[in-house]
Amino acid sequence: MPKVLLTGAAGGIGVATARRLWEKGFQLVLTDLSLGTLERAFPEVPSGSSRELLDVQSLENWQEIAERHPDTEIVIQLAGVMRVGKFIEQPLDVWHLQQGVNLTGLVYGAWVFGRRFAERGHGHLIHVASLAGIAPVPGITAYTATKFGVRGFSLALDLELRPHGVPVTVICPGPVATPLIWNELPKPESVYTLAAGGLLKPETVARAIERAIRYRPREIALPAYKAWAARLVGAFPRLLPWAVRLFTKGAARRRAKFLRAHPMPSPSMT
Repeated sequence: MPKVLLTGAAGGIGVATARRLWEKGFQLVLTDLSLGTLERAFPEVPSGSSRELLDVQSLENWQEIAERHPDTEIVIQLAGVMRVGKFIEQPLDVWHLQQGVNLTGLVYGAWVFGRRFAERGHGHLIHVASLAGIAPVPGITAYTATKFGVRGFSLALDLELRPHGVPVTVICPGPVATPLIWNELPKPESVYTLAAGGLLKPETVARAIERAIRYRPREIALPAYKAWAARLVGAFPRLLPWAVRLFTKGAARRRAKFLRAHPMPSPSMT
């Protein structure tokens, strides 16, 4: 089975994806910013797999890991951060963090491995974006911008690389029950997170990633009913004010009810 490198592997989607791919016999290079976080998420790894530090914002780190694992055939980029709040009320450091991890770091990985894959005529880049990269979401303006960037970058890069045997798949899930969401959900600006329904399970996204590996589509958006709504609003921006009013009605009440029914896990930066 091909060797797969995952960024943000210690996060909820990363752990679910690793377990699913191990069941299928893949060898994995599990990377994250903290070795301790990786060891807690993966106390043991199967033979042929490894845990390694990777700061996605460091081009040098990307080049070093590519040198250590030249036989990597699939790169799955999961690393991401989200900071809920009104954009003009946040310091610009909050923007730089999200832009650096979510977009620039992903671009570095695609540049380093995309070149290698194109040279040998095979490989696969899988980028996890968000439905917030299809339709804008207030309260996470900076995050939305980075995910629009990831989606646009991925679709354009696929047009360049697929003719060379290197497909690029972008996966756009709705909100997922991971620390990235849990840590921000108590903030009032996160009201839109649950406005259109509950949270996806990490395992649902892991199944989509496995499907991407098997079929190599350009894009997967999920769940289907939210994806269609996001595409409609994204295609017709004049619908945005209407959509915001529609989803805002009762959203705060649903969020409060959800928080009462689902006590927040311990805070985490993962």
